[in-house]
Amino acid sequence: MSVLILSSENEELENQIAQKTAERLGYTTLDQQFYNEIAKKYTLDSKKLMDAMIITPSFLKRMPSKQWYYYLSCVEVEVLARLLEDNCVCWGLAAHLYVAVISHVLKVRLIGGHSLMSSGQGNMDEGKIKKIIAEQERSRENWSMTAYNRKEADPGLYDMVINLDQVQPDEAVDTLSTTMGYPRLKAMTYSKNNLADRALAARVKNVLLKSLTDIQVDAQNGTVVVTTASVKREKSKKIDTIKKIAAQVEGIGYLEVHWNKDMLTEAAMSYR
Repeated sequence: MSVLILSSENEELENQIAQKTAERLGYTTLDQQFYNEIAKKYTLDSKKLMDAMIITPSFLKRMPSKQWYYYLSCVEVEVLARLLEDNCVCWGLAAHLYVAVISHVLKVRLIGGHSLMSSGQGNMDEGKIKKIIAEQERSRENWSMTAYNRKEADPGLYDMVINLDQVQPDEAVDTLSTTMGYPRLKAMTYSKNNLADRALAARVKNVLLKSLTDIQVDAQNGTVVVTTASVKREKSKKIDTIKKIAAQVEGIGYLEVHWNKDMLTEAAMSYR
């Protein structure tokens, strides 16, 4: 079981390269069509789910921040569960932002090859094209920072960066197919356990986000650590609620809840 996760500025070329690479390798594929399946499972509005994956709550006027984070969590849970199953090529689901460094997962950023320059808009002023591209990149960076506190274009997030202005799509497929055959990308017990821990943490976070906020969840070898914050007078109640809700999730060997004082809320309440 090995996983290839692609991220790109050019959806058309990303789809093309991902599909061809999966076909070459004999891997399953996981792309934006998966949103419909997720929406059905969680009884979500599929249009809102897709909007949530590209637009921040400040622009989604009908979706509160709490609901927005829950929608993102649903995607994360289901994508991680699917990545545990098979050799897979995944793209268009923001997995590069929430899949941690795992040895059998190769994360690749495709840059360049902008669709605006090759989709019948060649007569547009080059300055305008660059302005549109820059605005799209700023919008995406704002989303990734709000959602996961990561800059999507940061090369440090990836194992490989391929410039499609210099490398042809078929050449990129050759490179990716060869790289996925490297021995270090074979799934080992340790790396599979790491991915399983991430999937467990995502499931716990998801059930908690249905009713709670200010939740961070980590897992290691079945031990789950939930970190939260609240005003002091709500400490016991929130900790008890977290333990009760998290108990619904299978696979937890041991649960810890770490509490921090919500200093801003405490300060605001003291002035009332």
